[in-house]
Amino acid sequence: MIKVMCVDDQLLLKETMIYMLKQDPDIEAIDGGNDGYEALNICENYRPHVILMDLRMPRLGGIETTTKIKALYPSIKIIILTTFEDQKSIFDSIEHGADGYIVKDIKPEELVLAVKSVYHNLYVMHKNVVNIVKEEIIDVHIKEKDQQDTLKNYDLTPMEIKIIKLMVDGKSNKEIAYSLKFTEGTVKNKVSKILSKLGLKDRTQIAVFAIKHNLT
Repeated sequence: MIKVMCVDDQLLLKETMIYMLKQDPDIEAIDGGNDGYEALNICENYRPHVILMDLRMPRLGGIETTTKIKALYPSIKIIILTTFEDQKSIFDSIEHGADGYIVKDIKPEELVLAVKSVYHNLYVMHKNVVNIVKEEIIDVHIKEKDQQDTLKNYDLTPMEIKIIKLMVDGKSNKEIAYSLKFTEGTVKNKVSKILSKLGLKDRTQIAVFAIKHNLT
C-alpha cells in the first residue's frame, strides 16, 4: 500500500485529490495539512511514501517544506502540485529535492500514475513543464555555444570573459580586482587588452558586445 499525504491550503481541491487517489486499491491517502508546518508535524507520525505538495501556502511554502522534509526523511518522495508553470518555480523545486512537478489540471488517472511512478523511483513532470525545461536547456546550450564561438573568434581567454561579465554587472576596476584577487593595475591592463582585441573604445561598448554575444 502506497501511503500518500496531500498538503494544500485549498480544502476542496485537497479533498478531491484524496478522494481520487483512494479509488485506487494500491493507495492510501490522507490530509497532510494546510501549510508546511502542519505537514511536518503530520509527516513525523504518518511517515508517507509520497507527498503531494502545493507550491504556494501560508506560513511555510512548498519549496521550503520540501527542503525540510528531505533533510529529515530522504526516502519520502515529494511531488510539487501547483498552478504555477514559471521557470523559476520549476527549477527551484528541482534544486530543493522535489521528485516531480505537475500542474493541478491533471487528470485523475495521471495523478495516480504520477504517485506510483515516484514511488518506484521515477521522476515525473507534466508535459507543459517538460517543454519549459527543454527550452531552458536549449537556451543554455545556445548560450554556451555562443560563448565558445566568441572565445575562438576574438581570441578571448576564459579570464577575459569573466572580467567582461563583471564589467557588465557594473563592477569597477577596483571591485573586479578584489573579486579576482588581482591588483587594480593588472585589471586595468586586462581591460585595455580586451578593448584592443574587440576593437572597442569603452565599457559601454563592451556591455553591448557582451549582450549581443550572450556573455552576460
